[in-house]
Amino acid sequence: MVSIARPWADPSARPDLDTDIEDGGRPKGPVPPIPRGIPPRLTACIARLDEGIAAARVLGLDPEQADATRREVAERLGLATEVCVVALIGGTGVGKSTLLNALAGSEVSLASARRPTTGKPVAWIPAEARDELAPLLAWLGVDEVREHGDTWLPSVAILDLPDLDSIAKGHREQVEDLLTRVDAVVWLSDPEKYRDAVLHDDFLRTWLPRLDRQLVALNKADRLGASDVEPVRRDLERSLVADMADQTGTIPNVVAIAAANGDVKAIRTWLEEQADAKRVILGRIASSVVSSLDDLAHEAGVDPDKASKPLLDPGDRTQAIDAASAEVLRLVDLRSAEAQAVAATRAVARPKGWGPVGRIVGWFYKSSGREARVADPTRFLHGWTDRGSLAPALEALRAVVDRPLREAPPAIRPAVATSTDSRRLAVRLRGAVDAAIASRGELEPPSSRVWPALGIAQTLATGLTVISVAWLVLLILLRPPVDVVSLPVLGPVPIPFILLVVGLVGSLVVARALAIHAGWLGAQWARALATDLRAGLERAVADEAFSPLDRVDNARRSLWQAARGARDACGQS
Repeated sequence: MVSIARPWADPSARPDLDTDIEDGGRPKGPVPPIPRGIPPRLTACIARLDEGIAAARVLGLDPEQADATRREVAERLGLATEVCVVALIGGTGVGKSTLLNALAGSEVSLASARRPTTGKPVAWIPAEARDELAPLLAWLGVDEVREHGDTWLPSVAILDLPDLDSIAKGHREQVEDLLTRVDAVVWLSDPEKYRDAVLHDDFLRTWLPRLDRQLVALNKADRLGASDVEPVRRDLERSLVADMADQTGTIPNVVAIAAANGDVKAIRTWLEEQADAKRVILGRIASSVVSSLDDLAHEAGVDPDKASKPLLDPGDRTQAIDAASAEVLRLVDLRSAEAQAVAATRAVARPKGWGPVGRIVGWFYKSSGREARVADPTRFLHGWTDRGSLAPALEALRAVVDRPLREAPPAIRPAVATSTDSRRLAVRLRGAVDAAIASRGELEPPSSRVWPALGIAQTLATGLTVISVAWLVLLILLRPPVDVVSLPVLGPVPIPFILLVVGLVGSLVVARALAIHAGWLGAQWARALATDLRAGLERAVADEAFSPLDRVDNARRSLWQAARGARDACGQS
């Protein structure tokens, strides 16, 4: 066994893993890119993590742990993927150093009755992998390194870590920090500590779902009677089942060993199974990704193993939108808008179809302001806010979001509360209604080629009426001879009088025809306009009423899809 100098002890010799390394060598700054050449399935797995982190940020969740996983994934893939790192983890006095020495066949890590014995991580590595492992061990922050020349484990590096329950400051933090970056773990306990609360409550319950390759070893089995070893081992196994309650992941095997007597065959066999280092590393990465996404999904209140459900019940949503739309339509008053549209069409038709009289009447109609009051649908629609308040519509929407707000998980409740804020909703809804109305632009009434023809007829009728009146005046003043026409009942009637009646009747008929045609055309336009506006307003209410809540829901669904998809992409389904 040979102790070696550390070429990576000089900071200048360390790999370029960004700057500002602290907390045991955890890099800070931009996330390193994923190296090329990794399996496509793992690329898809990591992509799911990126999707989940993005969705978590929309929800206001803190993705710090997932970000750290993402960073460590990229960094680990760039370091020694032909050798996996196995950590020996356990409490004070359970025999981690003794186990490592038994595996090595000589003293690698100091074992002593003095506690704690291991103050820093000690690495036992194959000598032929020294150069390849140098950057990896630097990344792990491991200074104490021992080489071996055995051919037994050419692709495994074993770390003896400080006690997880050590009274020495910083030991537990070292263990927790390294747990995020090692590839496999041997959890070590003994008959006295196998039910220890620190081991189970603070470590196993947290880390069992996060790690892909794990083994639990009950050391010092020689201190138990032969008949007691199996019951204790099974009791430890049952406690692991309890630790994994309501969590995903595989419960690791539990073996009994006696490291002090060299009885570590079960450990050696398990380590030999880790010989496919790349598979172990990729499995560890995949497990970390799935676990990180599961944690985010839990915070968001979604379960990757169950169907995704929206925060707001679809039935309640539809009912609320219908009620709010009805209130908005009441304010906009499409029935009156239709009447305005018909009146506007007639106002356009009047100067075209009434001839000179129509132009005079139209001028008075407009200059008096009456046309603006009763025949301007654009002005009428834009004045919808003067006809009442949005409060009833807002109340219809607010009533249905109370339950989602109460039932939302605490972590995303601020995002849900912001998305359902009534003042912001009022601004959005008012803007949406204004936009729906404005999108129609300046409403131009329809026109018709019939109207000018009616205008010519009206002009002729008016001219005939004027001529007839003038002729009658001359008859009264000058009494010239005039032809008469004998009519039944009426007897002889002067021709000027007959022409006057014909002109007046013709003018009334033309005026009535114009009114009917313009009213019919205006009614068609008004109905189409009302239908279009109704659809636009209802769409505006539907789009804006719950749009911020929909963004929250979409982010939850994206996170659910990422966590669910990771099970398949990462090979954890």
